[in-house]
Amino acid sequence: MNKELRAGLLLLLTAAIWGFAMAAQRDGVQFVPPFIFNGVRYVLGTLALLPLTIRENKGTKNLFTKDDVKKGVLVGLVLFTAAILQQFGLIGADAGKAGFLTALYVVLVPVLGILFKRKTRLTTWLALAMALPALYLLCVKPGQKFVLEGADALLLIGAVFWALHILVTDRYVAGMSALKLCTIQFFVTAVLNLICALFTETVTLANLWRGAWAIAYCGLFSTAVAYTLQTIGQKDCRPAYAAVILSLESVFAAISGALLLGERMTVQGYIGCVIMFLAVLLAQVGALLPARKEKTHV
Repeated sequence: MNKELRAGLLLLLTAAIWGFAMAAQRDGVQFVPPFIFNGVRYVLGTLALLPLTIRENKGTKNLFTKDDVKKGVLVGLVLFTAAILQQFGLIGADAGKAGFLTALYVVLVPVLGILFKRKTRLTTWLALAMALPALYLLCVKPGQKFVLEGADALLLIGAVFWALHILVTDRYVAGMSALKLCTIQFFVTAVLNLICALFTETVTLANLWRGAWAIAYCGLFSTAVAYTLQTIGQKDCRPAYAAVILSLESVFAAISGALLLGERMTVQGYIGCVIMFLAVLLAQVGALLPARKEKTHV
């Protein structure tokens, strides 16, 4: 099989896993509080990746250097913030809507890249112009004034942090093992969530059991497996194509919400989803245009 085709299929599987995770998170948060849910999820992710990291670095004197830890902690702080905002947002928003609002990060990545001295294309600004009416259609119910609900605001802020997570990951992964970076950031995210849970949340064993399938799916598949597939896939796939494929996560989120949770949007909401998806594609397809002596981040 052609390497790029194989990579594309791996990334498509990654998008599907992440998309269906929205339904799992939406279901799990009904029984397990956000901090506990994410804490256990990222503990599972850490435990799943640690043996692979040890195997990859077999024979080395130190598994993690001070520089590895420093970078991993910074990326982990951003991941913790993005993930917990999304989890709290899913309390009040359905899986499909959350998937499309979160997809805004794909548009925001090149915009926030300006902070990292990366140039932004005209297509990115056009994508943002498309995303704004899409957000209106997604977040505002027919006949109502423009008022963002609490869950919508959390998901939108979370999208900013998902974009930042991509940028800081891109900045640091070049100088270290991808498995090392994932393992450290998952560990940091798990610890921070469990500390917050210790002081703010409680859960019964019965409810923990009811949400166990969602935690297991998110911890093992959405966290450990999907991040690994993404890393492998992007080695043989051009960044712009990879981003377009991964943006299909939002489509799978809507499908998973409909199939697993019986969620339905209004016609207005579906129109918003379509426009948002087109904005995501425009932001990334623009990166395929000839560059002008600039490093384009996707």
